[in-house]
Amino acid sequence: MTTQYQQRATIAAPAAHIPDANQLALALGESSADDRTFSTASYKDEQGNLYAVGSTVAKPIFAQLAGQPLQAPDHSPDMDLAAATRSQALLQINGGIASPDVIAVILGDRLEAAQDHIAALGLISIPQTDQGVY
Repeated sequence: MTTQYQQRATIAAPAAHIPDANQLALALGESSADDRTFSTASYKDEQGNLYAVGSTVAKPIFAQLAGQPLQAPDHSPDMDLAAATRSQALLQINGGIASPDVIAVILGDRLEAAQDHIAALGLISIPQTDQGVY
């Protein structure tokens, strides 16, 4: 069986950029539900900065599409294109660890583990008790 989803994309959105990152996910995604890609900032870097992380399979054209001028997709014609464009300007694909002023993306083979990508981004999971969830 072959699939057109040949890559794994793991994306770290800094907490302050979650709303805009969700609009970018909507613009690049394939469903109107993509505006809920990033929710709780449940990861942190060494400095304690918070991030929401999403990991999914992607088509090989992902990086190319992420760098082109955005337009509202058919599945979400009323999306916030300005927010998506602000988020797009912060994208850094395969460029190193996460930071508060970058939406860091790791692209790899679709069979790679999201946890390996998260570690490569320099992030660790926040235990739920630290998030106020008991």
